[in-house]
Amino acid sequence: MSPEILKSLKITLLIQLIIFVVFGIFFTFFIDSYVQLFQWPAIDRTAGRFIGVMFLSFAFIEFLVYRESDWEKVEYFIILDILVCILGAIVQLLGIFMEDTGFAGWFNFTLLIAFFVGLLYFYIQQQKQ
Repeated sequence: MSPEILKSLKITLLIQLIIFVVFGIFFTFFIDSYVQLFQWPAIDRTAGRFIGVMFLSFAFIEFLVYRESDWEKVEYFIILDILVCILGAIVQLLGIFMEDTGFAGWFNFTLLIAFFVGLLYFYIQQQKQ
């Protein structure tokens, strides 16, 4: 029988879900405000909205994972989440230095690294069960 998902991992997923919903709503419906508020380099509105929909889609899947209790049913999603965080952080870091994304770039980078470290740690702990 597959072990249950660690409570600390579920809490991490819930926090990430909330952040994905907030970013998803901003990018999908208020992309111009986001760009202006955070002084983000110019972004194509359609591409920005597509990113927003990706955030909302990821949040929905994260919600389904959060509700699940069987580790074997969610393990591959957690691996995907870890990969998204580290690859996203690398791309964000490149953007910081190549496009001067300012505070928002560092904020996004920090979020991605924090989730990468947390998810990887809890993944390793989960594997020990």
